Amino acid sequence: MFLGVDIGTSSSKAVLVSASGKVVASATRSHGVSTPRPEWFEHDADATWWGEACALIRELGTAGVSAITAVGVSAIGPTLLVSDDAGRPLRPAILYGIDTRATVEIGEMTARFGEATLMDVAGNRLTSQAVGPKLAWIRRHEPETWGKTRRWFLASGYLVFRLTGEYVADHYSASTSSPLYDLRARTWWDEAWHEIAPAVRRPRLAWPGEVVGRVTPGAAADTGLPEGTPVIAGTIDALAEAYSAGCREVGDTMVMYGSTLFLIQTVAAPAPHPGLWAATGRTPATYSVAAGMATSGLITTWFADLVQSGVPALVEAAERIPPGSGGLVLLPFFAGERTPLFDPQARGCWMGLTLRHTRAHRGRGAASAPVRRRRRHSRLAVDPDHQRRHAPPSVCPGHYGRRVLRGRADGRGYGRGRNRIMESGCACHRARRLDRRPLRPPVRHLPPGVSGPSR
Repeated sequence: MFLGVDIGTSSSKAVLVSASGKVVASATRSHGVSTPRPEWFEHDADATWWGEACALIRELGTAGVSAITAVGVSAIGPTLLVSDDAGRPLRPAILYGIDTRATVEIGEMTARFGEATLMDVAGNRLTSQAVGPKLAWIRRHEPETWGKTRRWFLASGYLVFRLTGEYVADHYSASTSSPLYDLRARTWWDEAWHEIAPAVRRPRLAWPGEVVGRVTPGAAADTGLPEGTPVIAGTIDALAEAYSAGCREVGDTMVMYGSTLFLIQTVAAPAPHPGLWAATGRTPATYSVAAGMATSGLITTWFADLVQSGVPALVEAAERIPPGSGGLVLLPFFAGERTPLFDPQARGCWMGLTLRHTRAHRGRGAASAPVRRRRRHSRLAVDPDHQRRHAPPSVCPGHYGRRVLRGRADGRGYGRGRNRIMESGCACHRARRLDRRPLRPPVRHLPPGVSGPSR
């Protein structure tokens, strides 16, 4: 059997899968996000990432943890966890693009390197998704912490470190951590490291599926896993989910609905675009291009909490409202916006609100707003005519469930018959296929030969 562990924005998951791909057991735990100031989003790495991973693995113990063959991990990213030389966290982890504290440092770093150079080497503009400006933020605002900083971890990398003692970053996660990675050379960018974090050790790079270490005696005691169990490098959740949903060959595309929204397509060569993200792929033979929203499922859970309703009950009521929510439209910029705006100051609002609108109308609007915004991303990244014939699959992590994914598909038919429900976390590499239509739209903005159907 194989064990998968995933750390999400609002929940952690673990799953046991047989060699044939059958889910044997799974477990989930919800957690919160710390927001000590507006526009800051943090996790306690030991309590949330490692603590919940240990608890979930032990919860699955009776289902056969002692018989596992290997461990795979995935997590949100790119995140920034700084530690001392022994790997002890020095402060809470700063989350991915939803944390927008480093706006000043983004501007300064862009001016220092030049946007053209950043696009050419790192493959991306510097935005709130970038790790480099957040390192600079810590250096400026927390000098005592910075003086002790010797390592930097991604969330998946921290799990690997706690399990094996190995200091590793997978290529995909590293390539999203701009501007520290040279996308074309597929290695760390020396100039950026020397400029931003000269005293910080660089993690060893590995591909997501590579075995990078084995479970240590200490980790075995914490988790109940057998000492010596192989552990792969793992990666960011979006790439793991894309692989599990079948997005593996050049031209394959996936849309992931979770706390945020992520669209990813496999391409054959680096594909920098000022309105999208470029990164490596799962293997040395591929690259990827991606888009994302800062808030997706977070809006639904926020509104459910606001009206003191559970998410399933809210979505069930919303499903009784006709498509269009009675003319009510929600602009879903509740934490700024990522691609293609890259604007941390963008704000959400209701439009068309009247006295006849009920909680259910607003619930429908909250659930369908990310889908409307997702259409904009698809028009930017994917040829619109081909997409209408063969829309990308929609994937929803198990934490949100089947009802929420149906709520995402606006009643006008968009996305119907093309959805996939993740059975349990993105590290399990298992999804339920609901149709068999081809799913290989070409990327509109790329030059001929860079992407497109591989067969």
